[in-house]
Amino acid sequence: MVMHRGPGRASFMWGSSTRNTRIERLWVEVGTQFARRWRAFFTRLGRLHRLDRKNPGHLWLLHHLFLAEINQDCVEFQEEWNLHPIRGRTTNDQSPADIRFLGQLNEGVYRHDPLDGIHPDAINRYYGVEGRRVRRARNQTGAGITSDDENSDDNDLSADDAEQLENRIEADVAHNIRHKPVKVARHRSPFKDDDLEANFLDLLLALLAEPPELDIIPQDYGVLEDEWEEEDYPEIEVFRPGTKGKELTVILPRDEWFPRAVRWAQALDLMNRILHDLDESTDSSSESGPTDSD
Repeated sequence: MVMHRGPGRASFMWGSSTRNTRIERLWVEVGTQFARRWRAFFTRLGRLHRLDRKNPGHLWLLHHLFLAEINQDCVEFQEEWNLHPIRGRTTNDQSPADIRFLGQLNEGVYRHDPLDGIHPDAINRYYGVEGRRVRRARNQTGAGITSDDENSDDNDLSADDAEQLENRIEADVAHNIRHKPVKVARHRSPFKDDDLEANFLDLLLALLAEPPELDIIPQDYGVLEDEWEEEDYPEIEVFRPGTKGKELTVILPRDEWFPRAVRWAQALDLMNRILHDLDESTDSSSESGPTDSD
């Protein structure tokens, strides 16, 4: 944002997120439009279909099965958001796409500009003719140091070095960031080498490509009709976001979400069977290996 809007323009505001009504409202929209349904679906996989969220192999499998669809939902939300009207005295119910188009129409569009999209103030501050802001220690006057020496680092920079610009901006604002990094759940392949992983993915692709009438639905994964908790497969999932949030009720239409549950069960069953066979072959090899004789 500093690169696009320029320094000193409140591109970042540090403090409680509840004071940032715009981003809080956007998170509500992201949740209600698609994110809560995926959260409810993953909750259901853990409750009914043997997903272990602490198992890195299970999370790895989730990525292969559903990450592309989640990303597509993000893209569709972005496209719809950019077309919604914004109320206000300066926007006149124009959408973000309208504002961008009118800005290009009035101001023009740079073509083949390596610094396209970077605010002029950011360019002047970090790449301007005066160079970077000189930072001296207390009581240091700079006497005996020429301006060429002070700005010697800038002479090595090229105008198209966007990465260097990002690093400078990051260094400038680093003192405002005080929180610890958020821990992300680990996901990794359960297979020991690339060949085994590639073989599993090929088998999985072939399995999921089967016509619906030939689907092999595994037992003990909660997707067979006699394994359902009720007469019909549930279309409502209740979960609590966080530790203090209130319970949310989310509708998961069967036509859309039950096939995904079946896909998960098929993939997990295939992965478990392959890993089980690999463990058995390893155990049998170790038992039949050479032993020391007296």
